[in-house]
This record gives sequence, structure tokens and C-alpha cells, in this order.
Amino acid sequence: MPTSQHILYTASRLFMENGYESVSMNMVAQHSGVTKASVYYYFPTKNELFVACMVAVLVNVKQRIETILAQPRSFRERLVLIAQNYLRIPQVHMDGMIEKVKHHLSEEQHERLNSHENALYEALEQSFTDAAKKGEIYCEEPFLTAHLYVSMLKVGERRYSNNETLFASNEEAADKIVAFLWRGIHK
Repeated sequence: MPTSQHILYTASRLFMENGYESVSMNMVAQHSGVTKASVYYYFPTKNELFVACMVAVLVNVKQRIETILAQPRSFRERLVLIAQNYLRIPQVHMDGMIEKVKHHLSEEQHERLNSHENALYEALEQSFTDAAKKGEIYCEEPFLTAHLYVSMLKVGERRYSNNETLFASNEEAADKIVAFLWRGIHK
């Protein structure tokens, strides 16, 4: 793996696990096994590294979603698989992290993140549109449905103050969330 990709992969993991504020360029260098100068060579600022990491994560997630949506399963089964994949990954809420970092980012950097995040919703929107055209579901508002679906997935990772979860497992969460959504869109 090229050094820049290795740094990006390592930094992405660190940002997702620890949040923006807790990650330093020095930490990224140490965890990557490279010098701090190497990190700065490829990513001149922490903001640029953060944006590159979040874009890489969003592109990867979009590719996973598209791969699942291309499978020859029922639409409901594909939604469950997407939910299971989402819930398997420990989440630091990107929305919250990006909101905290927003004031550090340039308008161009913020727009770059938004466009990649919107691409995820557009992929889901297209899948709801296609499923409606095939008669698998009833869906007048595919873009809204895509947003609701993603919002519902966040419920599946909810932890309470005593570290209890709403669901016994990620599989149960995925099944129940999709079942709840399905009652509203199934013909």
C-alpha cells in the first residue's frame, strides 16, 4: 500500500475512533509508522487530512452500499444487509464530528464533504426509486425515505448512560429497523 494511502487509512480509523479534536498529526505519524514530516508531505494540514479521510470513508461506504444494492436479493433483504453493515462499524457520528470541525474547514472543504455525503443519499434514493418502479414498494418521496432510513439506522447504535443498547444484537437491530420502515413502504 502506498504511504499516502496507509496514512489515510490509519488517520481515518483514528478520527472515527477518537474524533477530530483528539487526533494530532504526531499521533497519525506514530500509528502509521512514518515520520511527522511524511504526514505533512502528503497532507499539509490536519484539516486537509481530516477531509481526505472523511471523503475516503464516504466513498468506501457508497461503494459498499452500491455493491449490496446490486445483489440479486429482494429489496428488503438488501436493506437489511446495508443496515447490518452500517451497525457493524463502531460509529463516531460523522454529523456531530463534522459539526464540531466545521468552523476549522474552508467553504471548499465543507462543500467537498457535503457532496460526498449527498452521494450516499442519492444512491439510496435511486434504490428506493427503482424498487418503487418495479412494484416492490410504494414510495412517493424516495429522497426523504433515504434520509429516514439512515436516521433510523442511527437508532440501532444508540447507547444509554449505563451502556445498554436498544437491541440485543446488530442483526436484531437491522431486522427490526427495516421491518419498521417496510411497514410504511411495502405495497
